[in-house]
Amino acid sequence: MVPSSFHTTRTARYISLGEPGTDIQHVWFCLHGEGQPLADFAAQLVNFDTPERLLILPEGLSRYALPAAAGATPTTAATWFAPDSLLADLSDLTTYLDELAAQILAQCPEGVPVTVLGYGHGAAAACRWLSSGRTRYDRLLLYASIFPPTIDRRATLVSLPERPVTLISTTTEAFTPEATGEALLQDMQDAGLKAQLRYVSEGPLTLAALGTVGK
Repeated sequence: MVPSSFHTTRTARYISLGEPGTDIQHVWFCLHGEGQPLADFAAQLVNFDTPERLLILPEGLSRYALPAAAGATPTTAATWFAPDSLLADLSDLTTYLDELAAQILAQCPEGVPVTVLGYGHGAAAACRWLSSGRTRYDRLLLYASIFPPTIDRRATLVSLPERPVTLISTTTEAFTPEATGEALLQDMQDAGLKAQLRYVSEGPLTLAALGTVGK
């Protein structure tokens, strides 16, 4: 039995909070966590949905149904990468997100500020994308970040452009110890990145809590 692979076209999905256009002043690309339905993720970002801000929530390419109660409609979730196909998945997500970003930004004013937000495993996906992709961005927000052990975190961070990074952790114990962000903050600083750690209460995020009022 010899595992093999080949390239094929995939149909990706995303949610848009707002519409691209000449009035957009800020674009955010927001990457969901492991097994997090896009609608649930969008609910956490409701405070960011303003007329001048465009939020794009791409969905991981590997979709699956979450367990549902008898008679209930299954909910779809997705993952960014699998342990046994990590390198291929990372390459695919970089190509996918670069192409999506290029399409969206082409419809917005030239040079519009770009923020990338990664949640949970989406933080690792965001870092891998931005470290090897071609998408221009202005700042990176990593919320409750979780890097799978199969990803070389330090090597990824060293390859990131020198852009401001904000690490965000909740004040509750809802996540793994890694998601507190302290070790990641040290790794960021060791990689020469300008990073800060902020704490927020659980629930919908606010611009004030992230230190990004008006952005």
